[in-house]
Amino acid sequence: MIRCALCALLAACLAAPAFGADWTRYVNPRFGAGVDIPPGYGASGTTPDGEGRIFRAANGRSTIMAWGAPLGGDFSGEMARRIGAEEGEGWALTYRSVTPDWAAWGGTRKGHVFYAKTILTCGGRQTANVRLQYPAADIPDFDPIALRLGRSIGQDGGCF
Repeated sequence: MIRCALCALLAACLAAPAFGADWTRYVNPRFGAGVDIPPGYGASGTTPDGEGRIFRAANGRSTIMAWGAPLGGDFSGEMARRIGAEEGEGWALTYRSVTPDWAAWGGTRKGHVFYAKTILTCGGRQTANVRLQYPAADIPDFDPIALRLGRSIGQDGGCF
């Protein structure tokens, strides 16, 4: 069931309409990585590495992490490491797509779903990253949010 919902989300990417203008744009001050943040989310801290922000829904049921980072090696190796870390934390991956300049993956664990996307920026020297986590019961409500996050991630500032 969850796999089908994620597949439907990905298929919708090609035909989805633009969403409301009440979203805001977060731009990482150090790396210039940007992503749209939906209404009802407020900044609630920094990412574990200190290079981005965590946004929490007003109801506390979901979070968005957005950050920029230098690319420490080759992109495919870095993505394999990150995806492997998710699996190592007990997430069952239901979707994975890795290309030479972007990667997206998602999975489930204990009634929650996550969607993550990373793109190369700054001529391949940096990445822009976003990760959404929410209850599996809310999948239909989060399909358009995940879609917008994935489409909006980009380089909005200078390179480090």
